[in-house]
Amino acid sequence: MTAPTFPPAQLPTGTDRARIADQIDAWIGSPAMTALRKAFGDAPARDGKLADRLVELEQFSAEHWNFRNGNERHEARRQSFAFEALIWSAAAALGLTGRQAVLDRSYDHMLVLGGGVGHMMARSTLAAEVIASGVSAGSIAGLGSLRPLDKPDVGHKWGLRDCPTEGDAVDESLRLLFRLDEPTQRRSGVTDLGAEWWVRSYHDASPPVHILAAPRTPPAPRANTGDTLTGWAELVQRSPSGSVLLVTTDVFVPFQHCDAVRLLGLRHGCVVQTVGCDSLTNRYIVTPSEPTTALQEIRSAIRSMQALHSAL
Repeated sequence: MTAPTFPPAQLPTGTDRARIADQIDAWIGSPAMTALRKAFGDAPARDGKLADRLVELEQFSAEHWNFRNGNERHEARRQSFAFEALIWSAAAALGLTGRQAVLDRSYDHMLVLGGGVGHMMARSTLAAEVIASGVSAGSIAGLGSLRPLDKPDVGHKWGLRDCPTEGDAVDESLRLLFRLDEPTQRRSGVTDLGAEWWVRSYHDASPPVHILAAPRTPPAPRANTGDTLTGWAELVQRSPSGSVLLVTTDVFVPFQHCDAVRLLGLRHGCVVQTVGCDSLTNRYIVTPSEPTTALQEIRSAIRSMQALHSAL
């Protein structure tokens, strides 16, 4: 059976709070989301306050689309479905698949979000391609964490040095793709809550490049996307403003975009756009996305939209 094609559901954007609420409402009530919920036996309510419907949808996703159960993403369980084509069609309409187009030709800041070595090579390659296409950025920052990586030498085949942490993977991949020398400045510290961080800056690059291994928010074991965005605004850019282009992997675009709208848009007035490399075709991503991955990240997007709505 051929899966239906759904109209694209726009992600929240800009800084106008009423418009953001309307966009969240449209996304969770989109034909793609409605069809996906019905495939899992749900009949979504269309009435009631947006906050209540977000709570209901988050609870539904916890029951049906939570394959991590508190573990890391690579530890999530796998499952097959009879309607996988519908899942992928809905995921595409909700903004989770394929490489998104860069809309503007100039940004104040480009932020390359952190991950494992393969994802970092994919994201750094996309960032370099965007700049090579003639898009300008006032600064480039790679945002990672101090999360240890299981295979620090996996990047040797691509010309990287050892990457003991996610922050090192961010640094090494951007160093390679942007042909950076050694850092011109290194800073490090510990937050009031006892969380370590470091920044490596390449001031002689054009545009300048900064790499952040962001501090975590205890008791969390590592920094998450929100921590890295907040860390950039506090430790690297210092009260940023203007336009921001986020670079990530397609399946993470909705949730990371919503986190950025909440933490950079609402707090600092930044206008955020987000692009992601195609995880199904990228040569650096050795474990392609599966239907469970798409469902899990739709759940992540729901939770990020819930946090964004609360921040309104």
